[in-house]
Amino acid sequence: MPCHCHDHDHESKETKNLGVAFFLNFSFALIELAGGLLSNSVALLSDALHDMGDALAIAFAWGFAKVGQKKRSKSFSYGYKRFSLLSAVINSLILIIGSIFMGYLAITRLQNPTEVKSQIMFLFAILGVLINGFAVWKIQKGKTLNEKVITLHLLEDLLGWCAVLIGSVIIYFTGWYILDPLLALAISIWIFFHGLRSGSKATHLFLQGVPENVDEVSLISKIKEINALVDIHDLHIWSLDGNRNIGSCHLVVKEITPEIIKTVKHKARHIFEHHNVGHVTIEIEAQGEDCELEAC
Repeated sequence: MPCHCHDHDHESKETKNLGVAFFLNFSFALIELAGGLLSNSVALLSDALHDMGDALAIAFAWGFAKVGQKKRSKSFSYGYKRFSLLSAVINSLILIIGSIFMGYLAITRLQNPTEVKSQIMFLFAILGVLINGFAVWKIQKGKTLNEKVITLHLLEDLLGWCAVLIGSVIIYFTGWYILDPLLALAISIWIFFHGLRSGSKATHLFLQGVPENVDEVSLISKIKEINALVDIHDLHIWSLDGNRNIGSCHLVVKEITPEIIKTVKHKARHIFEHHNVGHVTIEIEAQGEDCELEAC
């Protein structure tokens, strides 16, 4: 029997890294909330709110990643790995909602800029860069879409803190307090559009759209080059979790013999694997045979 030890090691590493990222984000969000209140900085408060949302998102990802390690059951014949993709959809939604609320806070403060304590902003920005930088480094090598969305969360935090760091220095020397809500607004807009992009990709895969790393036109062209093959139809390609792609198809051959079936299936599976589809179900039909499926 084939060994899946590598997959188990990867899944265990995924949950471990997500656990570390959660505790880092949640703990720091509580600390920076106090810092935002002390400094009167809406940028700091916005990042605190964003980190709270990220902590919630990572908690979802962590929990779903653990569920995804469960073996297949009667209720879930493909296993539970698709829960990881569901987590990516939810996390993208959290990003979008959080960015809208952050933008509202920033616009409110823009109408009436108030004094902020730039020294406190600066200290928390240094801490934010260090903590979020470590979290990004810890999880950035993840392969699942779940991990990639969480990496986006953390990378946004890191870039946001870099902006707050620069802004706190400028405010300290110039007294331009309006820069604080401007920074918060810029961060929220950046997060909003990146959340839309990641959410669109996750939703596309969740609705069983063809994965973007599969060239369906090239796949069909290569399949049709197989000797003894007449046609290919009822082709379906989708992704289980953003990392494992699945396919099925009907292949029509000139005549059905054990040798032809074996050869055609072997060559077809090799082509599918070359096009990033590792799990494929193939049905062989004889030329002139009526396909029983209505879709055909």
